[in-house]
Amino acid sequence: MSLSLRPHHALCIRFFEGKGYSEAFILHMTSVIEALQCDDPTVTLCGGCDILCAECPHNKGSVCDHDEKVHEIDERTLELTGLSVGDVLPWHELYTRAYDSIIKAGRLKEVCRDCRWLNICTTKSER
Repeated sequence: MSLSLRPHHALCIRFFEGKGYSEAFILHMTSVIEALQCDDPTVTLCGGCDILCAECPHNKGSVCDHDEKVHEIDERTLELTGLSVGDVLPWHELYTRAYDSIIKAGRLKEVCRDCRWLNICTTKSER
């Protein structure tokens, strides 16, 4: 079984530190991350709400109320990783591609420039 995942969430997962929108969101995000790290499931890249969005307060009827901004971050992630919506790959491959082509390449600020959490991720990526 494949998990649906927005492309940019490969970046969010790397830097997640238990802060977020609500306790339900934090617990859900933590459990998904644990499953990804333990089981290395197959993921399918999607262009809309995914498994992580299930408990997000910005998820309004399976549509993100920040969809335009989030879609642009997804598009920049796809471009730099060489992937496309609909691609199916092992979680570790997506995680590694996102790291190599965005974080290691020093392009995190470019990709996530409109994200409210960028400061946390930038600080952690520079350690």
